[in-house]
Amino acid sequence: MADLGISEFDPAEVLTSAERIAAYLQLVAEDTNNDAGEIIRAFRVAVRARGASIVAAGAGLSEQALHEALADGADPSFEPVLNIANAVGVRASFELAN
Repeated sequence: MADLGISEFDPAEVLTSAERIAAYLQLVAEDTNNDAGEIIRAFRVAVRARGASIVAAGAGLSEQALHEALADGADPSFEPVLNIANAVGVRASFELAN
């Protein structure tokens, strides 16, 4: 088969700023009706974009603890999620539910 030069899109490649990461996480939350598993997967993308060692250090976690917190099926407590969010350059905010 000929190489067509087509590769799978990786959103981590375009998450080059905190603004883009925030927009991506917000979009995932809205599009999935705040599905926790999907939001955790989106955080994994953000971590890849920033770099796991940088995010882990910023969140006060080891890289292993970071990966465990964001693993499929993980159910991390709220504090590590807030710390990870801060380490990728975003913060949680809340608005009225409709």
